[in-house]
Amino acid sequence: MEIGKKQRDPKKSLSRQVVDSIEEMIMERKLGPGDVLPTEIQISEELQVSKSSVREAIKMLEALGVVEIRRGLCTVISKNPEQGYMNVMLSHFYLNSGNEEDLQNFRYIIESAYTTYAIHQATDNDLAAIREKLELFREKLRNGTLEAEDDILFHGQILQATHNSFMISLGNALNELFRRSIAIAIRDNPEVALHDHESIYQAIVNRDPVAAEKVIAASARQWAASFKIQDAVAESTL
Repeated sequence: MEIGKKQRDPKKSLSRQVVDSIEEMIMERKLGPGDVLPTEIQISEELQVSKSSVREAIKMLEALGVVEIRRGLCTVISKNPEQGYMNVMLSHFYLNSGNEEDLQNFRYIIESAYTTYAIHQATDNDLAAIREKLELFREKLRNGTLEAEDDILFHGQILQATHNSFMISLGNALNELFRRSIAIAIRDNPEVALHDHESIYQAIVNRDPVAAEKVIAASARQWAASFKIQDAVAESTL
């Protein structure tokens, strides 16, 4: 697997080639979440590149959410691949100031896509699990302990019903990224949130993607408005 001078691709940077080789190494050795990656020295010797090139590649893989660096100990395959999606999306938000409508459309597209896919893929067990999260949301609303995590759990269960690992990771990362605005939305309009969840659940049970999309569109409008509140609070603390 070495990428010594004769093996290098002039169209790619060395660090990019090292990243590709480490990813190939992970797949060939069937390393899974929590498994330890070979040391920088071992990878350097195997690929015939400098330790600094390996170190740079590992940092890139950490930013992508592929590995976790445990300082002074080892590097392991990440148990939280969603972090990579979050890093990319956070960078975009910091560098590009999108407006409320951009965010609303973004959420609508992603949530509609995974909910529609779940409608086609969900098993009876999946429907029961989604209903369980809906009942939990309802119970916590009733006893006054509702929080953002309950909303995230409901949508996370819909994501699980897609049985698509990439969609699950992206959706979970998106929900985690917007945790604060979700908290504001359910704090200010908990009954509306419950109604939306009930309608989405019923659309999934009825295998009706059109009904689901209508609810998600309305929910996205309500949710996007919470960003105005979040920004106003942030400005008031300056």
